[in-house]
Amino acid sequence: MKERLLLLYRLHRIDRELQELYALRGDYPEKIQELSSQKTSLEEQYQSLQTQLAEINKIEEQVEEENDRLLAKIEKNDDILRSGSVKSNKEYDALSREIDDAKSKIKENERAVKEEYLGRKQDLTFHIGGLKVQIDEVREDLEINQAELDELTRQTEEEEKELKLQREELAPKISPQDLETYNRINDSRFGEAMAVVRKGSCLGCYSSIPPQRVIEIRMADRLFHCESCGRILIAEELTLA
Repeated sequence: MKERLLLLYRLHRIDRELQELYALRGDYPEKIQELSSQKTSLEEQYQSLQTQLAEINKIEEQVEEENDRLLAKIEKNDDILRSGSVKSNKEYDALSREIDDAKSKIKENERAVKEEYLGRKQDLTFHIGGLKVQIDEVREDLEINQAELDELTRQTEEEEKELKLQREELAPKISPQDLETYNRINDSRFGEAMAVVRKGSCLGCYSSIPPQRVIEIRMADRLFHCESCGRILIAEELTLA
């Protein structure tokens, strides 16, 4: 049992050193994650507004094409009326009515574009411009923070690689049950799955441990957990042996 406990403690020491390396990176990983999420959100908003603007532009193009067709029809009918080739008042009235209807439709189209789409288009263009500025700023901040993190990672890369290699070599020597227990506590205790017992106290949470339990922990006949913080306990004397 003592050997099992010492294996876990060796693993604990490696994980603590890894945590110290990660701590050197400060809050850069969190900043990068936050900036990345912000960039994605802004880009989604930007794309949505661009899509809306494209739809309005398409409508305006369709209206312009319709107005061009109507103008051509007006010109054609007007030429017919001026040519004197109209045979009857009924035909003359029909052509005149088509001209008037076409002119009315053109005015209606122009009014719709002005009242329904012009203001919306201006708003979209304004917001798209603002979002473009925000995206550029966030992208620049993201690149700066990523460069800083990359440099910090580069400085500790070899040491991190060596520690991870040690962990990979050590983990198979630990029983699956012990490793599962260790990892579960490690996750909940932010990389502090074990705690040394010194002078009757758990150095993980500094809670007092009954004298009889301290003796049992020193004997290391089984795994003991701190009743306050849940960490796996190991007597200081064993870590120094």
